[in-house]
Amino acid sequence: MPRTREYHLHLPYFHVDSSKSLSLLYAVRVTRDLVNKLAIFFLPIFLYQNGSADPFWQFLPGNNLQKGVFLLVFFYLIHRSTVLLTAIGIGKLIAKIGYQKSMLMGFALFSLFLSLLYINPHPGWLLLIAAFINGLETSFFWSSYNTLMSKFTLSRHMGQNLGLLHFFLQLAQAIAPALGGLLIVTFGFTSLFMVGLVGVLVCILFVSQMELKKEKDKISLQEFLAWIKEKSFLQLAVSRAGRYFNDATLVFWPLYVFLILGSVDRVGFLYTLSLFIAMILSFAMGFYIDNQKSKKPFYISGGVLSILWLLRSQVVSFWQIAIIDTIDRLTANFYAIYYDATAFRRGRGGQALSYFVYCEVLVSFISVLFWLAVGGLFLIFPDPWMALFILAAVGVLLGLLVKEHHRS
Repeated sequence: MPRTREYHLHLPYFHVDSSKSLSLLYAVRVTRDLVNKLAIFFLPIFLYQNGSADPFWQFLPGNNLQKGVFLLVFFYLIHRSTVLLTAIGIGKLIAKIGYQKSMLMGFALFSLFLSLLYINPHPGWLLLIAAFINGLETSFFWSSYNTLMSKFTLSRHMGQNLGLLHFFLQLAQAIAPALGGLLIVTFGFTSLFMVGLVGVLVCILFVSQMELKKEKDKISLQEFLAWIKEKSFLQLAVSRAGRYFNDATLVFWPLYVFLILGSVDRVGFLYTLSLFIAMILSFAMGFYIDNQKSKKPFYISGGVLSILWLLRSQVVSFWQIAIIDTIDRLTANFYAIYYDATAFRRGRGGQALSYFVYCEVLVSFISVLFWLAVGGLFLIFPDPWMALFILAAVGVLLGLLVKEHHRS
């Protein structure tokens, strides 16, 4: 990036590592996130409105809300169980065939996943197959993407690179929910999956233009079992568990807002509004992280996010939700960029692929426990939303345990 008179303006030089492959990797991630926010963002509402009415799932206990939640729990249990059982095997395949072919296989699976949801608005047993396919796609994509991000970006500019990436991610995320809400109201839920398929094709075009080398990293169950005996890796597992509790609970937020507002398009518009307000700060946060040695701001942001989860159970109006969402996005920007920068720095080295594959295994094991717990909350607790939000608040605090040091 050219330096344009920043020394006259006395502004910090915002450095972003640039290469063809890194630029394409950014484009892949942003486009994939756009597809996710169109198709997956509204999945809880889709299951609540359509899946719970399907005859195949009438054996589920409880009212429509509980049936919708149990469907979501089933989906993610199968999804994450698939990752848990296949991540190491797929990691070995990634090392053998390379990142490009692996991501292409991942997006082929993603297109099949969206196609299954498109052809049947009442998912029935197809939901189980779709969840399995989505789990395979997760193993292929995230292990490859995370490894490439840690390799392509310089450690001293990690925060700035992630700040730029988060800006574009939030730009895509700000557009997608409002657009998705309009598509649902106008053409129905299945239109989201059709548009998502177009986005996946764009991702495939980007990946096909990337120039990537194969890895010589060896991945095995024996090595994973050796790693999890180390105290530092166990601490990483706890922090990853906390981060997942927060991110997974956000899956329920659109449904919670929908139950309050009663309108799909208003849910999308509200999410878009809060993201537009927050996304500009991603640039400044990335630069600040690279030049800030203290973790106090990270801890403060985690504390604020925890409090916000407790406040979410008290919102009853459009503007209360808007205020909570805006503060959440402002705080979550710093929390997420700092966490991701630390995690990517920790993963750098000759065993980067092993590190991120084993992290997927850990996250998946934690995820299975989380979704089982969520099913129990909605089956037993009189106020399951409060219990769920408390779980997310605790998760945010556990995420603060992430550290940058790693295996030599």
